Amino acid sequence: MTELSSGPKSFVDFLHELNTLSWEERTIFVDRYLNSLPTVPYIEKESLVHFIFHGDAENITIPSDANDWSLSEFSMKRIEGTNFWYFSHRFESDARLDYKFVINGVHWILDPLNPRRIEGGYGENSELRMPKYVSPPEIEFHPEIPHGSITEMSFNSEILGNSRMIAVYTPHQYNRANESYPVALFHDGLEFLSLGRANNILDYLIARKRITPLIAVFVPPVDRNAEYAGAQMNSFYSFIVDELLPYIDRIYRTKKQPPDRASIGASSGGNASLWLGLHYPETFGNIAALSSNIVSGVTSGYENSPRLNIKFYLNIGTYDMEQLIPLVHNFVTLICTKGYPYVYRKYNEGHSWGNWRAHVGRALEYYFPGKINIDRSWRRFCRKVKTEESQLKLLSSHNNGR
Repeated sequence: MTELSSGPKSFVDFLHELNTLSWEERTIFVDRYLNSLPTVPYIEKESLVHFIFHGDAENITIPSDANDWSLSEFSMKRIEGTNFWYFSHRFESDARLDYKFVINGVHWILDPLNPRRIEGGYGENSELRMPKYVSPPEIEFHPEIPHGSITEMSFNSEILGNSRMIAVYTPHQYNRANESYPVALFHDGLEFLSLGRANNILDYLIARKRITPLIAVFVPPVDRNAEYAGAQMNSFYSFIVDELLPYIDRIYRTKKQPPDRASIGASSGGNASLWLGLHYPETFGNIAALSSNIVSGVTSGYENSPRLNIKFYLNIGTYDMEQLIPLVHNFVTLICTKGYPYVYRKYNEGHSWGNWRAHVGRALEYYFPGKINIDRSWRRFCRKVKTEESQLKLLSSHNNGR
């Protein structure tokens, strides 16, 4: 039987040799090959990914960020005479994706050969990190740096007729000084803490002086669809501006000018942020929308209103929800045309907390930059943003010319 060399063969060579063997030899050859792989999924030449499953099944598919979690796409192939399954696909060298295996169309499982796991809104997923993907250090807990405090409280809304548990982050120096602080309000707030690791992000960016110390208010929805993009939108935003923020201002030392306040949300929470900016620019001067749903009333509202005193941060994933990508791109073109200051980034990721937690820090740095000089990586980031803004302005001028 053919022997494997000290390192793994190319996947094509492995398959070719495997298919030349008798069925009796194939099982041993597969086992040896799997033991030779440094990681699974196996990645070749920085972009070619081989997903592998080793076990009994009738059929296997790979729902993921890359196929909108479809059960019918990314079907794995089994090598006859073995229980070795594979599926190969190319991704960008810096992509990061969530995925799972579905066995026989029914059983959703994590990839048994991949130790990487990531928390998602519907539980754990397996995680694919391409070779040039860099995990941001701020999402991890760093015991050596000072840490802020989280206070939870139940808040009752007379406007909405309900109550919810909110959480408030104060920076570590809050009780050691009498100064006032900017405020960042997070929609889907408790998930921004549990899945988005926002407290780790705030601690790290403040400790590294990449952002100025601030207070963060984490607000969960009670009826998410209705409050963020449906029938209760106006009441929800009145609750935020007329009830919650005045209470926060009474309890905490806050700065109250629009440039010192940010509204941050992901998906439909991004729509909530955009709506608050449209209707309450005297309250929020900074609006961040990550992978945002954008209802037509938001787009038309900004289109038909004078330019407001707002700065935007928007991003979208290459593998985001298909219907959201044109909404975000069209909105960016709109605010660019109207002359709004903004940052817009596109990442080779999906509609996931792994994406949002990795990049929400860029919004905080944009709105609340630290007192030290911006680090070299941030300057490179800004240069890229300016290039993209110029390209969008050029695109807009061409569109207007037509």
